[in-house]
Amino acid sequence: MKRYIFVILAIGFQLCIMTSLLAESTPEASKVTFLVDEKCSKCHTIKRVFIHARTEEEWRSVIRKMMDKVPEWIKEDDAKQIFHEIVTHWQERVQNMVAEKKDYDDNRLLFIDRCTMCHTVNRILKHNKSPDEWRETVERMRLEAGDEYITNEDADRIATFLSKRSEMLKEDVASELFVTKCLVCHPPGEKILLEQHNRKEWEDIVRDRQQYARNSTQMIIIGNEETKLIVELLVKTQKINADKNSP
Repeated sequence: MKRYIFVILAIGFQLCIMTSLLAESTPEASKVTFLVDEKCSKCHTIKRVFIHARTEEEWRSVIRKMMDKVPEWIKEDDAKQIFHEIVTHWQERVQNMVAEKKDYDDNRLLFIDRCTMCHTVNRILKHNKSPDEWRETVERMRLEAGDEYITNEDADRIATFLSKRSEMLKEDVASELFVTKCLVCHPPGEKILLEQHNRKEWEDIVRDRQQYARNSTQMIIIGNEETKLIVELLVKTQKINADKNSP
């Protein structure tokens, strides 16, 4: 009996060793880390870095500009390695980004998926632009990102969403409150815009955040009247659509 137990233990020990060796040899275990991710993500999303199609000379110029901005963060050797990683893996990284993008029937969700790749939500929504200005802005972003990531149809739908939202929020005090008091604590802000609730649920959520702000920070205080305005804004822009399930 003891001999059988010893054999079983010996087999189990060998299996543990083999499992460990196999784990070490898997691609995940030997996954390469890139300096461009470490250095450039300090100021930008990595998607924003790779989405732009540039010549090698343009990449050198961009990297040099970043070095001049923060001299101690990117050294000469770092710049050479970052340049090599970008020109070597650019196409691969772009293909991965394109594979990640999703198609949405809801223009609001399409906007979040495409635009927050490079920008925070509050950076975009704080602007009050006319429909023509939004179309010009979105088209410029489409040209920078390329047709693979933002198609002409995507651009039209995003510009329509932003134009309608701007029109709805024009001269609406709550829209400024929403950006300065809500999105400022929830960067980049996608989570808030993805949510849809009825009035009672939005009231509970905003009051909870009002109390949290009172207890946690004196920098952002949300008054009772401000709370009512924010709730009205959220009900107006992000109420549950009775004809569709909440995303």
